[in-house]
Amino acid sequence: MGPKPNTKEEKDDTQKQPRTEMEESATTFEGEKKKSRSRDKPDPVMITDALTDVRTKYHINPREIGHGHYGVVRKCMDRQTREWFAIKSIRKSKVGKVDVLKREIDILKEVDHPHIIKLVEVHEDVKYLHLVTELCTGGELFDRIIAKTQSSEGHFSEHDAATIVRCILDAIAYCHDVKQIVHRDLKPENFLFKTEKEDAEIKIIDFGLSRHDTLNFGVMKTKVGTPYYVAPEVLKREYTKSCDIWSIGVITYILLCGYPPFYGDSDNQIFESVKTGRFDFPSPDWDSISDDAKDFICCMLRKEPSKRLRAAEALKHKWIKDQSDEEDTISRERSKVQHSSNRSVTFKKFMGMQKLKKAALGYIATHLTNSEVGVLGDIFHKIDESHTGVISLQDLDNALAHGKLVPFVFEGVCQRLFLCIICTILFGERERSYQITQNVFGIFHPCSLQETFHQNYC
Repeated sequence: MGPKPNTKEEKDDTQKQPRTEMEESATTFEGEKKKSRSRDKPDPVMITDALTDVRTKYHINPREIGHGHYGVVRKCMDRQTREWFAIKSIRKSKVGKVDVLKREIDILKEVDHPHIIKLVEVHEDVKYLHLVTELCTGGELFDRIIAKTQSSEGHFSEHDAATIVRCILDAIAYCHDVKQIVHRDLKPENFLFKTEKEDAEIKIIDFGLSRHDTLNFGVMKTKVGTPYYVAPEVLKREYTKSCDIWSIGVITYILLCGYPPFYGDSDNQIFESVKTGRFDFPSPDWDSISDDAKDFICCMLRKEPSKRLRAAEALKHKWIKDQSDEEDTISRERSKVQHSSNRSVTFKKFMGMQKLKKAALGYIATHLTNSEVGVLGDIFHKIDESHTGVISLQDLDNALAHGKLVPFVFEGVCQRLFLCIICTILFGERERSYQITQNVFGIFHPCSLQETFHQNYC
């Protein structure tokens, strides 16, 4: 699906910028300051077959609209057509496995579906790989779930949930049956809405863990995925494309109640819950949800992979077909229940930590080199003498008192606390990193991380 023309707001935003700023914006990447340039050597790795200057065709707005493990996302405008796109700039020195990145690019070039992000062009220069894609401004499904759990409804209506799931199934049926592609990491963070409208198109945006299932009779053995959404057979390292069906079943469950079917206070507890394959529909949260919706989820979350519905079969399920025909307004009204169970609270903490971790990783991708990230890990383990997987304030005080920290890394208390947070998030245990982060954020100032914390925890 091709990109849509820029809106009036986007046009006005462009017109306000001086010509000189437009011409220079592509070179003003945050974190690429002079001291960084002198420190980093040009990366010789080639991912495409040629080096090109993305600025020749596109004006790049310097303001970030997203970030991930390896780089940042900004808006860019085609200088001739004045259409707006998104550009993901990946710092090549951050990429550990070039072949995995190449595979993702090849898959994005291969697919063409209205519910999969459209890759427009790829440009590569000495330091960065730039992926130009269609622009989606409606935010993540992740964010809409959070918003719903905090609303009077507490979750999506059956109609809205079925509409989203149908779009996801349509894209996955295309991947599985037409392209023989397995996604392997379907989760709310990997879906974007085209616009902010309630009925906006939803797009799969991340194929970083995807692969073709044409080898070994479609059986895969690499343990990949995210705790709440991973299928039990993936944990056993022998699985097929039906692992995607399981993940969609989990997403459906969350859309309808605001929390996941498999839960725990740590990753290991979640994995153990997933391995059992046992889940329920607790009262009163599920009392107003239709039997058809529950049956659909049960068909998607069958522990035996071969007994699960295929994506094409799931599209024909009664719940999907009936809810897609017309909105059930009675169901929508009856479903306005605020869920405050322990499961929901635990899941909100997890979702909040994922948001905080993304913000931290975005900072690291922009500001730190691989060697500096390695230093963070070394410092973390030196401070964490008891090997608990978490840095306490007492640990930090002891480290400062005994000179265990490299002087040039720390130039102030806030930076020390920032390092503590980053180290704990990256190298510590998830549930404990929440505790340490909560303790120190009262005197921590970098606004993007602080805002993320307060929005998702406070």
